[in-house]
Amino acid sequence: MPFVIGVDGGGTKTEAVAFDLSGRELARSRSGFANVLVDPERAIKHIREAIEGCIHQVKDRCLYLYLGLAGIESGTCRAELEKMLRERFAIPFSIVNDAQIAHAGALRGGDGILTVAGTGSICFGVKEGVQAVTGGWGNLLGDEGSGYWIAIQALRRIIAEAERNLPHSPLSRCLLDEIGVKEAEGLKSFVYGVTKAEIAGLAPIVARQADSGDEASAAILRRAGRKLVQMTLRLREKLGFGDDASIAVAGSILCRISHVRETFLREIRQSIVNARVAIAGESAAKGGYYLAMRRLGERG
Repeated sequence: MPFVIGVDGGGTKTEAVAFDLSGRELARSRSGFANVLVDPERAIKHIREAIEGCIHQVKDRCLYLYLGLAGIESGTCRAELEKMLRERFAIPFSIVNDAQIAHAGALRGGDGILTVAGTGSICFGVKEGVQAVTGGWGNLLGDEGSGYWIAIQALRRIIAEAERNLPHSPLSRCLLDEIGVKEAEGLKSFVYGVTKAEIAGLAPIVARQADSGDEASAAILRRAGRKLVQMTLRLREKLGFGDDASIAVAGSILCRISHVRETFLREIRQSIVNARVAIAGESAAKGGYYLAMRRLGERG
């Protein structure tokens, strides 16, 4: 049967999912990272592998490829990626950023705001065909409320303790143990020698400490939730949504860390009284299905 493929490509993995024209999943394939800013050649290879994995499983006619890729709007290798897709697959395709495809998956192609907090953070919204973004500036310029931001706040506490000659808190000791250093001075070699994703990987330690009752850890997570609320409210104003806006949340930080999620949900409902708020249920790749079907409809 004819099918379409949605591709969700992030900083750690690429997931391609084939759907029949009614939206039923037919096949799923995964590969490595797809962020072309990390390593363009390897990212394009991973994207190709994920798509090939789906096509080989279904063995029928693919009508459309819809790709949502991290970093695609900031990089310079779109032309190289498009060339690979044309030569390798000869299938009509569209390429957007990963936030756009995740938005379509979370809101089933409808209007509303998607707030994402994982390694980084971004809000993407659509209202009556108009798209807008807040956040998404990357770890050096923004990413407030993200896993990276949470980890950096916790690491800064270690520095503050050391510079004030204070004993390390339970959170600080856990982080130093995880990094494998004994003193704050060892943080520099870690932070400046690893990837953004590896730094963000410390966020679950902050969450575990908060769950065990550590107030300093909980305070960092509540601040993260508030940062994400502020980002969402800026986008709401930018697009002119009223008090009945549809808001979905996605990403490991918002979906899995209760202190962040509960702060966000409580404060967003205080600010947008009749907001329809939901945890994203559909996979981001399903957004590729909704957007691909829209494009096929436009093509007649």
